[in-house]
Order: sequence, then structure tokens, then C-alpha cells
Amino acid sequence: MGLVETALSPEQRERLAHKGRLLYGKFCGTEGRGICAQSFALYHIWRGEGEVARDLLAFLDATIGALRVDDPDGRLALTLELAARIRRHIAHEEDEPPEPSQWAAILKAKKQPM
Repeated sequence: MGLVETALSPEQRERLAHKGRLLYGKFCGTEGRGICAQSFALYHIWRGEGEVARDLLAFLDATIGALRVDDPDGRLALTLELAARIRRHIAHEEDEPPEPSQWAAILKAKKQPM
């Protein structure tokens, strides 16, 4: 069946873009791998709000460019990995999402150490 893209208002989209940037800024997740930002992107893809994940990826790409110039906190490698994971989710955006009742367990599993 695939996903049906839902329309977000400009205000909703900006609010969610801001939330994604905040999650990246926290670098939350197992050993600072940005798992919360990844789960955020995946959740919105599953909801048919792929533009939220694409907005986050655009932010990450801009951040990567800045980190290539100056990376005092050593975030470049982790940000590259996070962007790659989100890019993979976007590439599979048309895949059938799991049942909503399974979302919490799947997202929680992503936060476990690999």
C-alpha cells in the first residue's frame, strides 16, 4: 500500500524542524550517536510526514559543511553517520511502515547499544 504523504502547515513544519534541530543539538542516544534525532525522522516518515525527515537531513548536511571547517567538539563523524542513517530511511520512505502498535518497540530498540 505504501505511505500517503500528509500535508503540514508551514507553522507545523517549522516547529518540527526546530524540534529536529534541538534533538540533534542534544546528541541524545547511546553514546551520543544522535539516536533520538534518527527516531524522530523515522517516526515522521512512518506518519507520512517525510518532509520533516528531509528538513532534518538538509539541516544535517549544512551542519556537516560547517563541521568540516571547524569541529571543536568532534561531532563530524557522528553527524555523518546520523545523516547516512536518515538518508537510508528516506530512501525507503515508500516502504510499508510497521503497524503503529509496533512503533514504540521498534524506536526503543534503535536506542539500544549495537
